[in-house]
Amino acid sequence: MTNLMHHDKQNAFPRPSAGLGKPSSQQSIHFFDCAQLAPEAWASGGGTTRTIAKRAGDDGGIEWRVSLATLNGPAKFSQFPGVDRTLLLLDDGAVDLHSQDGAWFARPGQPVQFPGDLLIWASVPAKPVEVLNVMTRRGVCQASVNVASHSLRITAASTQFVLCVAGEWSVSSALLSGVSLQPMTGVWIDGRREEIDLHSMAPGARLVSVAIDMAGC
Repeated sequence: MTNLMHHDKQNAFPRPSAGLGKPSSQQSIHFFDCAQLAPEAWASGGGTTRTIAKRAGDDGGIEWRVSLATLNGPAKFSQFPGVDRTLLLLDDGAVDLHSQDGAWFARPGQPVQFPGDLLIWASVPAKPVEVLNVMTRRGVCQASVNVASHSLRITAASTQFVLCVAGEWSVSSALLSGVSLQPMTGVWIDGRREEIDLHSMAPGARLVSVAIDMAGC
Protein backbone atom coordinates (compact mmCIF):
# COMPACT_ATOMS: atom_id res chain seq x y z
CA MET A 1 0.00 0.00 0.00
CA THR A 2 1.44 3.34 -0.97
CA ASN A 3 1.53 6.21 1.45
CA LEU A 4 0.56 9.45 -0.29
CA MET A 5 1.14 12.76 1.46
CA HIS A 6 -0.22 16.02 0.12
CA HIS A 7 -0.82 19.61 1.16
CA ASP A 8 -4.34 20.71 0.19
CA LYS A 9 -4.51 24.38 1.12
CA GLN A 10 -8.22 24.91 0.61
CA ASN A 11 -8.41 27.82 3.05
CA ALA A 12 -5.19 29.61 2.06
CA PHE A 13 -5.12 29.00 -1.70
CA PRO A 14 -7.39 30.97 -4.05
CA ARG A 15 -10.12 28.74 -5.43
CA PRO A 16 -10.70 28.42 -9.20
CA SER A 17 -13.15 31.02 -10.44
CA ALA A 18 -15.05 28.36 -12.38
CA GLY A 19 -16.09 24.82 -11.61
CA LEU A 20 -13.85 21.93 -10.72
CA GLY A 21 -15.27 18.64 -11.97
CA LYS A 22 -15.70 15.75 -9.58
CA PRO A 23 -12.83 13.27 -10.01
CA SER A 24 -13.17 9.54 -9.40
CA SER A 25 -11.82 7.91 -6.24
CA GLN A 26 -8.58 7.10 -8.07
CA GLN A 27 -8.08 10.72 -9.14
CA SER A 28 -7.22 13.79 -7.11
CA ILE A 29 -6.47 17.45 -7.70
CA HIS A 30 -4.75 19.57 -5.09
CA PHE A 31 -3.70 23.21 -5.09
CA PHE A 32 -0.62 24.24 -3.15
CA ASP A 33 0.94 27.49 -2.02
CA CYS A 34 4.67 27.18 -1.37
CA ALA A 35 4.53 29.99 1.20
CA GLN A 36 2.26 27.77 3.32
CA LEU A 37 4.60 24.74 3.37
CA ALA A 38 6.43 24.16 6.64
CA PRO A 39 10.25 24.35 6.34
CA GLU A 40 12.45 21.58 7.73
CA ALA A 41 16.08 22.35 8.56
CA TRP A 42 18.83 20.21 7.07
CA ALA A 43 20.89 18.23 9.55
CA SER A 44 23.99 19.87 8.04
CA GLY A 45 22.56 23.35 8.59
CA GLY A 46 23.21 24.24 4.95
CA GLY A 47 19.58 24.79 4.00
CA THR A 48 15.91 24.06 4.54
CA THR A 49 13.39 21.87 2.68
CA ARG A 50 9.66 22.31 2.10
CA THR A 51 7.94 19.17 0.84
CA ILE A 52 5.20 19.71 -1.76
CA ALA A 53 4.26 16.02 -2.00
CA LYS A 54 5.76 12.56 -1.72
CA ARG A 55 4.82 8.93 -2.10
CA ALA A 56 6.38 6.01 -0.24
CA GLY A 57 6.70 2.44 -1.44
CA ASP A 58 5.57 -0.66 0.44
CA ASP A 59 8.92 -0.76 2.24
CA GLY A 60 8.56 2.83 3.44
CA GLY A 61 11.29 4.10 1.13
CA ILE A 62 10.90 7.02 -1.29
CA GLU A 63 8.95 6.22 -4.46
CA TRP A 64 8.96 9.89 -5.46
CA ARG A 65 9.22 13.26 -3.77
CA VAL A 66 8.84 16.85 -5.00
CA SER A 67 10.14 19.59 -2.73
CA LEU A 68 11.63 23.08 -2.55
CA ALA A 69 15.01 23.67 -0.96
CA THR A 70 16.60 26.93 0.12
CA LEU A 71 20.41 26.82 -0.02
CA ASN A 72 21.98 29.28 2.39
CA GLY A 73 25.58 28.61 1.41
CA PRO A 74 27.99 25.74 0.67
CA ALA A 75 26.30 22.50 1.70
CA LYS A 76 26.60 18.74 1.62
CA PHE A 77 23.60 16.90 0.18
CA SER A 78 22.22 13.81 1.91
CA GLN A 79 22.79 10.57 0.03
CA PHE A 80 19.80 8.56 -1.27
CA PRO A 81 20.95 5.18 -2.62
CA GLY A 82 18.88 3.94 -5.56
CA VAL A 83 17.28 7.33 -6.14
CA ASP A 84 17.60 9.60 -9.20
CA ARG A 85 17.47 13.34 -8.58
CA THR A 86 16.64 16.40 -10.67
CA LEU A 87 17.53 19.87 -9.41
CA LEU A 88 16.19 23.07 -10.96
CA LEU A 89 17.40 26.51 -9.89
CA LEU A 90 14.39 28.83 -9.52
CA ASP A 91 16.31 32.05 -8.78
CA ASP A 92 18.93 33.98 -10.69
CA GLY A 93 22.48 32.89 -10.01
CA ALA A 94 24.21 29.53 -10.07
CA VAL A 95 24.54 26.30 -8.11
CA ASP A 96 27.58 24.12 -8.77
CA LEU A 97 27.42 20.47 -7.69
CA HIS A 98 30.58 18.42 -7.22
CA SER A 99 31.20 14.77 -6.37
CA GLN A 100 33.98 12.24 -6.73
CA ASP A 101 32.36 11.14 -10.00
CA GLY A 102 31.84 14.48 -11.72
CA ALA A 103 30.28 17.92 -11.62
CA TRP A 104 26.95 19.47 -12.59
CA PHE A 105 26.22 23.16 -13.07
CA ALA A 106 22.66 24.34 -12.40
CA ARG A 107 21.61 27.54 -14.12
CA PRO A 108 18.15 29.19 -14.24
CA GLY A 109 15.75 27.22 -16.42
CA GLN A 110 18.17 24.31 -16.92
CA PRO A 111 17.36 21.15 -14.89
CA VAL A 112 20.31 18.96 -13.94
CA GLN A 113 20.07 15.24 -13.17
CA PHE A 114 22.38 13.22 -10.95
CA PRO A 115 22.31 9.98 -8.91
CA GLY A 116 21.27 10.34 -5.30
CA ASP A 117 23.83 7.67 -4.38
CA LEU A 118 26.69 10.15 -4.70
CA LEU A 119 28.14 12.36 -2.01
CA ILE A 120 27.39 15.81 -3.43
CA TRP A 121 28.79 19.16 -2.36
CA ALA A 122 26.97 22.28 -3.50
CA SER A 123 28.44 25.76 -3.83
CA VAL A 124 26.11 28.75 -4.19
CA PRO A 125 26.42 32.54 -4.49
CA ALA A 126 26.57 34.78 -1.43
CA LYS A 127 22.78 35.15 -1.27
CA PRO A 128 20.41 32.22 -0.57
CA VAL A 129 18.84 30.56 -3.61
CA GLU A 130 15.77 28.36 -4.01
CA VAL A 131 15.74 25.15 -6.01
CA LEU A 132 13.11 22.60 -6.98
CA ASN A 133 14.16 19.08 -6.01
CA VAL A 134 12.57 16.01 -7.65
CA MET A 135 13.50 12.51 -6.52
CA THR A 136 12.36 9.16 -7.99
CA ARG A 137 13.30 5.62 -7.05
CA ARG A 138 15.41 4.16 -9.83
CA GLY A 139 13.70 1.38 -11.77
CA VAL A 140 10.31 2.24 -10.26
CA CYS A 141 9.51 5.82 -11.35
CA GLN A 142 10.92 8.37 -13.75
CA ALA A 143 10.48 12.13 -13.81
CA SER A 144 10.58 14.77 -16.53
CA VAL A 145 11.10 18.40 -15.47
CA ASN A 146 10.46 21.20 -17.98
CA VAL A 147 10.43 25.00 -17.91
CA ALA A 148 8.07 27.13 -20.02
CA SER A 149 7.86 30.86 -20.70
CA HIS A 150 5.13 30.75 -23.36
CA SER A 151 1.69 29.17 -23.61
CA LEU A 152 1.68 25.46 -24.36
CA ARG A 153 -0.28 22.23 -24.06
CA ILE A 154 1.08 19.26 -22.13
CA THR A 155 -0.10 15.67 -21.82
CA ALA A 156 -0.27 14.77 -18.17
CA ALA A 157 1.54 11.77 -16.75
CA SER A 158 0.12 9.56 -14.00
CA THR A 159 1.28 12.31 -11.61
CA GLN A 160 1.68 15.90 -12.82
CA PHE A 161 2.80 19.05 -11.00
CA VAL A 162 2.52 22.56 -12.43
CA LEU A 163 4.23 25.39 -10.54
CA CYS A 164 4.10 29.09 -11.45
CA VAL A 165 7.52 30.61 -10.80
CA ALA A 166 6.93 34.12 -12.20
CA GLY A 167 4.09 36.13 -13.68
CA GLU A 168 0.62 34.63 -13.90
CA TRP A 169 -0.63 31.49 -15.66
CA SER A 170 -4.07 30.13 -16.44
CA VAL A 171 -4.59 26.37 -16.29
CA SER A 172 -7.41 24.50 -17.99
CA SER A 173 -8.26 20.90 -18.76
CA ALA A 174 -11.29 18.61 -18.83
CA LEU A 175 -11.52 18.96 -15.03
CA LEU A 176 -10.07 22.45 -14.53
CA SER A 177 -11.44 25.75 -15.75
CA GLY A 178 -10.76 29.33 -14.76
CA VAL A 179 -7.74 28.41 -12.63
CA SER A 180 -5.17 31.18 -12.23
CA LEU A 181 -1.75 30.53 -10.72
CA GLN A 182 0.26 33.29 -9.04
CA PRO A 183 4.01 33.07 -8.30
CA MET A 184 4.99 30.04 -6.22
CA THR A 185 1.55 28.46 -6.31
CA GLY A 186 0.67 25.37 -8.25
CA VAL A 187 -1.61 22.43 -8.91
CA TRP A 188 -0.94 18.72 -8.53
CA ILE A 189 -3.00 16.26 -10.59
CA ASP A 190 -2.78 12.60 -9.60
CA GLY A 191 -4.22 9.54 -11.34
CA ARG A 192 -5.61 11.26 -14.41
CA ARG A 193 -4.04 11.52 -17.84
CA GLU A 194 -5.34 14.39 -19.93
CA GLU A 195 -4.13 17.33 -21.93
CA ILE A 196 -3.56 20.49 -19.91
CA ASP A 197 -3.53 23.94 -21.50
CA LEU A 198 -1.17 26.45 -19.89
CA HIS A 199 -1.41 30.12 -20.89
CA SER A 200 1.04 32.82 -19.79
CA MET A 201 -0.83 35.98 -18.83
CA ALA A 202 2.01 38.51 -18.75
CA PRO A 203 5.51 39.09 -20.15
CA GLY A 204 8.25 37.41 -18.16
CA ALA A 205 6.01 34.57 -17.03
CA ARG A 206 7.78 31.33 -16.11
CA LEU A 207 6.34 27.95 -15.19
CA VAL A 208 7.71 24.52 -14.26
CA SER A 209 5.96 21.24 -15.06
CA VAL A 210 6.97 17.94 -13.44
CA ALA A 211 5.65 14.67 -14.92
CA ILE A 212 6.15 11.44 -12.98
CA ASP A 213 5.40 8.03 -14.50
CA MET A 214 6.23 4.45 -13.75
CA ALA A 215 9.59 3.44 -15.20
CA GLY A 216 9.35 2.24 -18.79
CA CYS A 217 6.08 4.03 -19.52
